[in-house]
Amino acid sequence: MPFYLLSLLAFLAACTSRPALRVEEPIPEAPPENIPEDFPFPEETYTAMDLVIQRVKRNGGDIKKYFLLDGDYHIIIKADIPGSDDSGAEFEVVYDLENALPLDGSRLTVDFLAEEKSTGLRREDKLLWTAGEDSAGILLGFDDNYEAQWENYFDLFDRYGARVTFFVQEQGPFCAEALRRGHDIGFHTLHHPDLRKVSREVFLAETISPVDAFRQSGVGLSSFAYPFGFSEPWMHETLAGSFGIQRGYGTSFRIYNEEALRAGYISSRAIDNTVIKDDEDFDRYVALMLRTLKFLGGDHILPLTTHDISETAPWGITPRRLEYTLKTARDLNLKFYRYSDFAR
Repeated sequence: MPFYLLSLLAFLAACTSRPALRVEEPIPEAPPENIPEDFPFPEETYTAMDLVIQRVKRNGGDIKKYFLLDGDYHIIIKADIPGSDDSGAEFEVVYDLENALPLDGSRLTVDFLAEEKSTGLRREDKLLWTAGEDSAGILLGFDDNYEAQWENYFDLFDRYGARVTFFVQEQGPFCAEALRRGHDIGFHTLHHPDLRKVSREVFLAETISPVDAFRQSGVGLSSFAYPFGFSEPWMHETLAGSFGIQRGYGTSFRIYNEEALRAGYISSRAIDNTVIKDDEDFDRYVALMLRTLKFLGGDHILPLTTHDISETAPWGITPRRLEYTLKTARDLNLKFYRYSDFAR
């Protein structure tokens, strides 16, 4: 075969074996996750919603979160975020901490819903949250005269690094031992009366008169808990010179910063068996309270109150519930505070 025919055949075979040349429009990459704070977003590529979603997933300190309580005192965690473009768009973000999925250690996956307020455009996504170190913590208190029960759980408190405050009605060996173990002692009157229904003379005898004897024995009594949580404003003024912090309690979720704690009077959330009757409800709500406290960031502190530690006592907490509370707080890197840590 002539050489020029061999060359032509070789050229044609090479052409047919090559893929056809395709020209495609470039596809924008999805915004990367775990973006550093100063990441230069190409705003012309992504919508305002895209950019807000990525800010929420980054979960930086530039997002100011807050909580609301609905009619059933259920906690709702939100944030309001302006759009990053010139459109004036505003977004509301709702976080689902109640159904957050624990991973390992202090990491959780949190679902959230972002909504553009003016258009109603919504998008769901999730973020990876690590509950790191900060000043957030709980003030766990035990009221009344259950010293014989309380001391049985000193080792449990040690296991979780927990330090608590016992509001007692009488002076005795328990106070010295609790202080030696790193806990705190507050005062809860001598006979647990409803202070609104006694004379001023009895009021002083129940609240201020016994303090010197405690303090002379080395028990500082820097805080005071009102029996039944009942008080009136004149009582706060009368006791302010004797106690750095006065405490009531109720069933509402309230958190404080250090400045508010040092102001003098606070209310604590009751977690007794009679207040939250079902174990599943207890676990769900305690986890939600503690996650909310930590997720809001900063120096937020949550006071919690119970009484006896018992399987059956209505005004008390079961050992299982107590350990669940301590473990959940530790897993979230929450600190355990005593009332004396904030008393003026």
